[in-house]
Order: sequence, then C-alpha cells, then structure tokens
Amino acid sequence: MKKRTISGKELTWYIIGGFFLFAGLVLGIISLIGDYLNVPAADNWIVNAQQAVIDWSKINLDWLAWGTIFIAIGLFVVVINLLYFAKKDITEKEKALRRAQRLGAEIISNE
Repeated sequence: MKKRTISGKELTWYIIGGFFLFAGLVLGIISLIGDYLNVPAADNWIVNAQQAVIDWSKINLDWLAWGTIFIAIGLFVVVINLLYFAKKDITEKEKALRRAQRLGAEIISNE
C-alpha cells in the first residue's frame, strides 16, 4: 500500500494547532506551579504576573483558564485539519478507483 504524504498546507495547520496545544499546556502547568509554590505571596512571581495580566487586559481569567482556552483552540484546529484532509484523501482514492474501473471496462470492451 502506498504511503500518504503530508502536504505543506496540512503540516502548517498541524504546527499551528500544536503551538496552541503546547501554549495551553505550558500555561496550565505554570498556573498549577504558581498555586502550589511554597513561597510568600509577595515573592510568588507567577501569581504576580498573572495578576498583572488580569489588570492589564481587564479580563478576569487566570493562567489555567487561558491554558484551557488555548488547548480547546488547538484541539479544534487539529480535529478540523484531520477531518478535512481525511475527506480529501478518501475522495482522491475513490476517484482513482473509479478511473481504474472505467479504464479496465474499456479495455475489456475493446478486445
């Protein structure tokens, strides 16, 4: 069976989805580390950075919420990518099969 090659467009979308997944995972891990870091609240740079971002953006979401959002976006991009290119691959295989059957029928009818 012939191996399928990944096009540049498909690889680009996988990389974009992977970036969102990785960013979400990093934000989630940083949030959990910040919550359980055993230092005084004034010295906890993770919580201080989180609060600075909340104050700056006026959006009351912590790192864990942002991480969850990024993971959801990444999963959405990857799943849509898989569905689109799988459908495209199936369509191309069916088209080739119909062409082979049609050529086979023409060869038999000409003999």
